[in-house]
Amino acid sequence: MNIIQSLMTRYLFLILFALVLFPLIPAIYYSHLLFNQVLYDPEEIEDIWKREAAQLDGQEEEVIHHHLQSIKNKYPKAEIFWINGSGESRFIGNRSADMPENWTFTDSLVFMEESKFHVDTYLQNKDPQKIYTITALIGNDPRQGVMVFQVPITDTNLGSITLDLPFVIFFISICGAFLLISWFFFFNIRKRLVKLQFAMSETGNEGIPDEVVIRKMDEIGRLEGAFNKMINQLKCSREREKKEENLRKQLIANISHDLRTPLTVMRQHVYSVKKYPKSSTEIESLQIVENKLDDMDKMINNLLSYTLLSAGKHPIDMRDTDILDEVRKVIAEWYPIFEEYKFEIDIDLPEKSLIWKVDPIWFKSILDNLIQNVTRHARSGRYIGIQAVERFGSTSIVIKDKGGGFGQESENKGAGIGLSIVSLMMTEMNLDWEISTSSDGTSIYLGMKT
Repeated sequence: MNIIQSLMTRYLFLILFALVLFPLIPAIYYSHLLFNQVLYDPEEIEDIWKREAAQLDGQEEEVIHHHLQSIKNKYPKAEIFWINGSGESRFIGNRSADMPENWTFTDSLVFMEESKFHVDTYLQNKDPQKIYTITALIGNDPRQGVMVFQVPITDTNLGSITLDLPFVIFFISICGAFLLISWFFFFNIRKRLVKLQFAMSETGNEGIPDEVVIRKMDEIGRLEGAFNKMINQLKCSREREKKEENLRKQLIANISHDLRTPLTVMRQHVYSVKKYPKSSTEIESLQIVENKLDDMDKMINNLLSYTLLSAGKHPIDMRDTDILDEVRKVIAEWYPIFEEYKFEIDIDLPEKSLIWKVDPIWFKSILDNLIQNVTRHARSGRYIGIQAVERFGSTSIVIKDKGGGFGQESENKGAGIGLSIVSLMMTEMNLDWEISTSSDGTSIYLGMKT
């Protein structure tokens, strides 16, 4: 992954940009105060001015005027004048138009009081035209005169600490823009993660989520790529399972078909031998062989039916059917076998109709499989009961026996294909079934799903 496309790199760039921009904006805005002009320090000037006034104690006017001229040369932006003991103004350089020529003692005191600069008042008013004025008594004696030093407030460092409203608005806007960009940055990350979460939770037709579109090759893009890779592996695995399942079903179908041919030939030869028997022992042996051939034929039929049901290729014809009538027909077919095995037969079916939406052929196959299980595995109980009972507010069909239950070992026990066929058919016809088994026998309930 390109480091420039990394989310961490982008966020670090955003932070560094803010760290550089925030101090840079005030520096650029006030650069003219730092580089384009010399700013006077009011406290320093006031100390110098008062010290100079004290040093001029008792000096002649020419000396005072010459000394103030030298100070003027050091501070060219300042306006300097002084008032002598007679109240006459003496200007250093050009005369200020708003300054009088003569002063009374009271005028000079009022001027000194009004000229005092208050920083708090200035910060509240923020008048850029304000003049910073310093006054000092020569020799600390009002009779010797007053020295006046004036400079625009913008030429002092007091002017540099002001906050202009446009600058404040601009700086707040920059901060707001940074917060907005940060919010969009994390909102976009959250949006992509939520989209990926939604894609993971939604499944397609095959029960597997669909792939996501990778728009950016950052950390989330790599996560999306890993997710897509996992989806492809799942699809390949599912496709491989389907191929293996189809191969297995095809193999079972082929085996079933191949076994039918020799069984048919064997049955024909058994029939021919039975037609011209030599002894009763041969007849008995041939009867056993024929019974086993019948069992194998039923097993092959079950195996083929299970394969077709698993593949969804077994035809089904759902229609309204009188279940009790179908049960009676099946019982009639099995009745001779029940008598042959000397079963106690307990049939309890009402005369009224019980209509279910089923495939009659499938339902008959279910009954045949369940009754066959009784005759093969629960024969020792010598009992079969087929009844209509009320369960959970609806009528169910129950098939009972008094064998040893499903846990009992049986010499005729098979692979359980018959019950697997029953389960698949019941599910396809939206029917419900339940097995209750113990050492005293087994009860199998068939009913409609509630």
